[in-house]
Amino acid sequence: MQLKYKAMAESPFRFFRGSCGFFYEELANQYPFPASPLVWACGDLHIENFGCYKGSNRLVYFDLNDFDEALLAPALWEICRLAASVQLAAGEIGFSKKEKIQLINTLLYYYRQVLAKGKPIVIERDTARGLIKKLVLRVADRREGDLVKKRTEAANPDKLQESERLFALAKQDKKMLIRTFNQWLDENGYTGLNAIDAGFRIAGTGSIGVKRYLLLLEHRNNPQKKLLVDAKQSLVSAANGYINTAQPQWANEADRIIAVQEMMQHVSPAFLAAFRFGEKWFVVKELQPMTDKVNLSQAIKQPAQVEDYIANLGMIAASGQLRSSGRRGAATADELIAFAGSNDWETTLKEWTVSCTEKLKADYQIYKKAWARNFLKT
Repeated sequence: MQLKYKAMAESPFRFFRGSCGFFYEELANQYPFPASPLVWACGDLHIENFGCYKGSNRLVYFDLNDFDEALLAPALWEICRLAASVQLAAGEIGFSKKEKIQLINTLLYYYRQVLAKGKPIVIERDTARGLIKKLVLRVADRREGDLVKKRTEAANPDKLQESERLFALAKQDKKMLIRTFNQWLDENGYTGLNAIDAGFRIAGTGSIGVKRYLLLLEHRNNPQKKLLVDAKQSLVSAANGYINTAQPQWANEADRIIAVQEMMQHVSPAFLAAFRFGEKWFVVKELQPMTDKVNLSQAIKQPAQVEDYIANLGMIAASGQLRSSGRRGAATADELIAFAGSNDWETTLKEWTVSCTEKLKADYQIYKKAWARNFLKT
């Protein structure tokens, strides 16, 4: 957990990313919005939980890509976190107050436009533009072998290369993980694949401290051809304790995450499945590198580029809600269309976004001082 606490001390935005439960506790205690339709929500919607990935059909998509905190929630419960993340991130890269207001206006306008039409959009190679287009093309042109090559030792391509984000497992733990995973592969029809190495992976901010493994797989008929798979421990949604909405009964937390992901995405990533290791459940999917996301602080040169990107995020958020509409307790598409036609919530949300982010920045300063004085170190 020390790595997570350290990461959260870096900036208000990283503090925001790593404190999802705290955000929802604050929101639940002072919920300012009118009633909104129930939707399937990723639960941790912020600007860095969108990204590129290769779907099970091997085409590249840009979409929502983190569902660890997924649950059934009011639509405004979800969109307010995305709006707060835009406000925070834009402030950190030097946008003025006026420019930040314009970004929130853009986000909500395009969110409502897609909901009002009742038809989800898909962002892939032919429909992407701007910053997302560059990212999609890069991922589409990347050969799987190149990704494997970067993650394995040059002298031994059957072994993962250790780094600051990938650590060696104890010999016995690795042996048990590989054996269990190979049994799982056989039981689930992946008889042509075989796990040959594994390591402990660190990624994101909120996920630091969660058990997460990177597995190197080879094709049994062609050992030179390899595949990287991510297995991430599934925990209870951080938002679950702060919402009164009744949730469906899930077989386990991995089942919840996968079910919501499959409902909200146009096409889900390759290899998406639940895996049990010991007493813990994991979500398995083909590796999605952290570089397959837009880094605003590095990529943005002009406010217009940001505005176009934020417009896409608003459309994607609405599309996920529409795809999953009418499913397992969620509002129907017609109810979402009616919601988009009402603007009695928009002014409140904009005002709340400003006050919320100011409160978050103040909380961050308290947290940063606590970290600097070793109060969080054990």
